[in-house]
This record gives sequence, C-alpha cells and structure tokens, in this order.
Amino acid sequence: MRFQPALLSSLAAMFMGALLASASGVAAQTPAEFQTSWGDPDLQGTWNNISGTPLERPIELSGKEFFTREEAVQAAEETLYRQNRDRRDGEIERDVGRAYNEFWSDRATKYLTQLNTRTSLIVEPPDGQLPALTPVGQERVDARRGARELNHTWADRNLWERCLTRGVPRLPGSYNNNFMIVQAPGYVAILVEMIHETRIIPLDERPVFSSGIRQWMGDSRGRWEGETLVVETTNFRDQQEFRGTSADLRLIERFSRIDANTIDYQFTIDDATTYTSPWTVALPMKSVDEDVFEYACHEGNVGMGGILAGARTLETEQASTQVR
Repeated sequence: MRFQPALLSSLAAMFMGALLASASGVAAQTPAEFQTSWGDPDLQGTWNNISGTPLERPIELSGKEFFTREEAVQAAEETLYRQNRDRRDGEIERDVGRAYNEFWSDRATKYLTQLNTRTSLIVEPPDGQLPALTPVGQERVDARRGARELNHTWADRNLWERCLTRGVPRLPGSYNNNFMIVQAPGYVAILVEMIHETRIIPLDERPVFSSGIRQWMGDSRGRWEGETLVVETTNFRDQQEFRGTSADLRLIERFSRIDANTIDYQFTIDDATTYTSPWTVALPMKSVDEDVFEYACHEGNVGMGGILAGARTLETEQASTQVR
C-alpha cells in the first residue's frame, strides 16, 4: 500500500494551526531553494542513507580516513560481492543464512551512486573505532546476549525481531533506508520507512518529559543552530538499546542541507554508563525520487512461535543426552 499521500495529508492537518499562526514568517537565512516559506532551512523530501562504508574502520586501513574515488569504487564493489545474497558458494548454513535474495535489497543500485569516500562511518574518535565499553556496559551487553541465547520467553528476543521498533539512531541496512522529512513552523516530522515510525520533533523551548516517562524512540527536542537542525533525545526505555546503550543515552543529531541532493547527517552517542567516551557517526543522506511504501513486519507474529518452540526442543534433546 502506498501511503505517502496519506501521510502528507495527516501531517498537513496536524500542522495547519502552526502554519496559520506563523503567517508573518521569518527573515530568510538560507538560499531560497533551501528555505521554507517561513524562513527555516528546508530539509523536506525523501532521503536515503544506505552506505557500503563500515561503521568501524578496518584495521588494515588504520590511519587512512578517506579513500580516493577510485579506491572507494573498488571497496564498494568488493562489499557488494561479499554481501551478495544471490551467491551460492560456501556451506549450506551460510547459503540458508543469506535468506532474502538481492531483489529485495537497495545495495546493488545505491552503493555506487551514493558513494562515500570515508573508510568508516565513525568520525570521532579519529581512529574510526568504537570506544571501549565500561565494565558496567560490558556486563549489560553480556547479560542481554545471554538472555537471547536462552530464549526462555518472547521478552528475551530483541525489539527488532518482535516488530516493535528499530529505534533511533538508525544505521543503514540492506533495504528500507528511506526517511521522509516534513516541516511546519515549530515542528519537524521524520517518517522512518523501517517499521514506519514517525518522530514529531518540536522546535520550541518546551521542557523534556520527566525521567519517569520513557519511550521507545526517546523524547526529542530540536533547535536551529544556524543552518543546522540539532535534535537532542533522552528518556529512552531501558529495553531500547543501540550498540549496547542504556536508558541514560543522550543522543545528539545534526541535519545540515549541503545541496539539492544531500543532507549531512551526524549523530553522537553520549552514554557514560556504557562507553568510556562519546562517539560520532557521519552518514550522508541522499535525495531520492521514490515513494515510501508501508513496511509490514511479521516476524513477531509468525516467527516467535517457531523460535521458542525450537528452543524448547533443543532443551529437551540436551536433557535427554544428559540423562543417558
């Protein structure tokens, strides 16, 4: 089902009061083509953040922050080959593990056209590596991993698999990497294609929720710093983790319109209970002339019974072996 028009209609109705209340407008600070009618920098449109660049810089590229264009093309082609799910080499388990074929993937069509010459998405620390986990953070990560391996109940499985949320921030995957941005005076709305969640971000100075109110995607507040939209998000639920983060995560995102086709998107992970220092990712978003379709997630409805039934079967087999 194509719901782009419906989404735009609902957001337009939601923001109509704000639009009428701001008829006087604001003095322009950006070129007219990148400026809304009320004077804010214009981030609107559909954007895609897919990238063949790894989150962390490979060890063999230590000290090399950027590829040449020729090197970037070669690296993208090698990544496409390595990730190609239509390959049939390797063991049976590897073949089955590839699951979906490349028909469902954005990679083949966008890795080269949305080329990123960075050798890692992490730009801070400068070595392109994740900071070390704190002892508390490592303990939390190990406990979560252990719970998922046990599969005692549905609560042991992650939120992605249960089709509840993919959370924020969002690193690119093989598909569903589109983001639709809609603006009105005082608000920015970001529709995330994966699990079709929408973030409504107020730009006024209203206080954040009390610490007792926790949400899957946190509580976001935005502001303009020159031409850059800065969004700070706190009050995440403890179950909503990003690379091991805790409910103490403070997420800072920056959106800057570079040209007609590019938003420079960066986010900083600040969680002292998990990482020994903050870390920052730079992930360009490219304009795409595509519709956003509804994403229907069924793993939580169909797959969960099979996962738990399989775990109980393994437990029975292990118990039977021990008795012998």
